[in-house]
Amino acid sequence: MKTKILILAMLFCSVSSLQAQQNDCKVLLESISGTYTGKCKKGLAHGKGSAQGIDYYEGTFSKGLPSGKGLYRWSDGSYYDGEWKDGKKDGRGKLVRDGSEISGFWKNDEYIGKEIIPPYKVTRSLNLARSTFKRSGAIEGVRILFLQAGSENVAIENLSIASSSGSDYRSGKMYGIQNVFFPLDVKIQYFTWNKMRTGKVEVIFEFTINEPGAWEVTLNN
Repeated sequence: MKTKILILAMLFCSVSSLQAQQNDCKVLLESISGTYTGKCKKGLAHGKGSAQGIDYYEGTFSKGLPSGKGLYRWSDGSYYDGEWKDGKKDGRGKLVRDGSEISGFWKNDEYIGKEIIPPYKVTRSLNLARSTFKRSGAIEGVRILFLQAGSENVAIENLSIASSSGSDYRSGKMYGIQNVFFPLDVKIQYFTWNKMRTGKVEVIFEFTINEPGAWEVTLNN
């Protein structure tokens, strides 16, 4: 009998201790910061858990905020089921509100569409060893650099640069397209030596840049 009482007392103490830890575990999103049940790290909700305030959330937390996958229910019955980051809808998810449903991708709490559109996309590459895209920080448009074995390619013949908008230009060893509208489709064609310099090949490179900005594209043979 004494053993049973001791076991019950230990269980009661463990539950009380866990509840106390959870009560001390903070949720930093005010709308769900009433009560919390779940994992905790350094005084903040971290890991799987559920939080109830004006609204309700069940899923994963990171440093006190919904992060990862989780279900958020507003007090009016609408809900979002999907991915979170730093307390905001971010990633794939589904929002149900006023009888309508929106599925797709969110970024920083804003709906961005049913699919994620990449900043750029290569649609064709023929006889090209490598290509790179990067932000150049210059005037909006596209700058193009031609290399061979890491150095400027001076053996280019019959170069053609066609784009869906803008005009092409040359400045030193750099070619470019200016006064453009995005998304921008570009097709580049030229002849140059192959890697072994045993003969010349035709290079065709086609790409689309969706995200406005100043871009630098490097083509390496």
